[in-house]
Amino acid sequence: MPKRDFFHYPIRAALEKDGWTITSDPLQIIWEGQRFNPDLGAERVLAADKGTEKIAVEIKSFLGQNFTFDFYEALGQFDNYFFALADLEPERKVMLAVTQKAYNTFFSKKYVQRMLELKAIPVLVVDTDIETIVQWIK
Repeated sequence: MPKRDFFHYPIRAALEKDGWTITSDPLQIIWEGQRFNPDLGAERVLAADKGTEKIAVEIKSFLGQNFTFDFYEALGQFDNYFFALADLEPERKVMLAVTQKAYNTFFSKKYVQRMLELKAIPVLVVDTDIETIVQWIK
């Protein structure tokens, strides 16, 4: 089983608090013989006539000494999950989940904002102290 990020459980709790049902922890994807493991698979019913919204969540703590390397690694993981799910479960959206502190410290940088915009990476920002989603950036 893949190693869990430091903030795995508070981010999972925030999703559950927001009405998401965790369906996989971790989500296991096998694509072209390669195994990928986003941290969480989740879904929630939007309305009886609209169906279900599904997401795959990659949690990143950004506690290392080199944010640029950690961000590079997160982008690579996101791409792997995005491409695999495009073939296997195109209705499932891939999200990057980060703490509010990481978002305020690093994600406010212009180059990070621009990369997220160009790659169309949705970000879930969580206050891990109170286990609450504070922002969805799509």
